[in-house]
Amino acid sequence: MSNTITRPKTILVTGATGKQGGAVVEALANNEEFQILAVTRNASGAAAKGLLERFPNIKIVEGNMDDAPKLFEAAKDAGNKNIWGVFSVQVSEGKGVTFDSEVRQGKAMIDEAIKNKVETFVYSSVERGGDEKSWTNQTPVDHFKSKYFIEQHLRDNADKSMKWTILRPVALMENMKPGFETTVFFTALKNALGQTPMQWVATRDVGRYAEKAFVKPERWDRKAVGLAGEEMTFSQLSDQLKSSTGSPAGTTYGILASALRWAIPEIARMLDWFASDGYRADIGKLRESDSELLTFKKWLEKDSQFTAKA
Repeated sequence: MSNTITRPKTILVTGATGKQGGAVVEALANNEEFQILAVTRNASGAAAKGLLERFPNIKIVEGNMDDAPKLFEAAKDAGNKNIWGVFSVQVSEGKGVTFDSEVRQGKAMIDEAIKNKVETFVYSSVERGGDEKSWTNQTPVDHFKSKYFIEQHLRDNADKSMKWTILRPVALMENMKPGFETTVFFTALKNALGQTPMQWVATRDVGRYAEKAFVKPERWDRKAVGLAGEEMTFSQLSDQLKSSTGSPAGTTYGILASALRWAIPEIARMLDWFASDGYRADIGKLRESDSELLTFKKWLEKDSQFTAKA
C-alpha cells in the first residue's frame, strides 16, 4: 500500500468577492482535489471575511491585477508554490475602469500564468453572437471588445503546456435586483428590445462550468463556449417576475432611461447591440448534456434577491 499523499491542486480565483469569481469559489470550495486561493483587493474587508466564513477551507489572497507578478507572488506565499490553475475575470465597468485597463490586466494574468507554468487557465469573457462568430466579432461595445482582445492573446500565446478554456456568459441574471437602478435599466432595456428576445445566465452556472473545466481540463482544453440558461422577451421576463414574486418588472419614466443612455454611452451601445445583434449561445445544445442550467424561473426561486410571492 502506498503512503503517498497527493497534495491538492492550487487554483487562483480572481474576483473572488464578485459575482463570477464568487460563484467559482462556491463551485470548487468543497472539492478536496483543489486548494482555492481567493483573490481580493482587501483581505480585511467585510466581503473577504464573509467569504472565508462561508468557506473556511479556502485561503484569502490580497492582491491587485494591476500588478500580476506581485499577485502571483502573494498567492505562492499563501499556498502551494506551484499554482496549478487560474480563473481569470476582470472588472469591466465602474469607477476607474477603462477599456485599456481591462485589456492590460487580462493579458498580464495570461502572461504571468505562462511564466509560472500554470497548467489550466479558465478565462471568463462574454458571448458575442455564437461560439464561432465570437472569435471574430469584437462588437461596438467596449467592455465586450476588450474581452475579444484578451481571448486572442490567450489563444496566440499559450502553448500546449497550458490548457485553457474560455467561458462566454451572456447577461447575468444577478444584475437584476430590487431597486431604483434596476428599474431605470429595465425601462431602457424594454425601450431598446421591444419584442426582441435576450439571453440570460445565472452566475451559479458560470461557476459550474469553470468547475467542469478544472475537473476535466483535457476535455475542455482549447474550447470556448457561450453560456446561457434562458432566452426571453422583456414582456416574458416581466410576466415571470409577476408569476414568481407578485410584481412585474418595475419601469419608470422614459426620460430617466434616456438620461441613462446619455450619461453612459457605453450602456446605450450595449442596449442597441442587444436589439440589433444580441447573444447567440446555443441553449438547446447546452441542455442536451446539462439539465442543471437555471431558467429564469428557477433562478428566481433559488438565488435572486427578489421576494417570492407568498
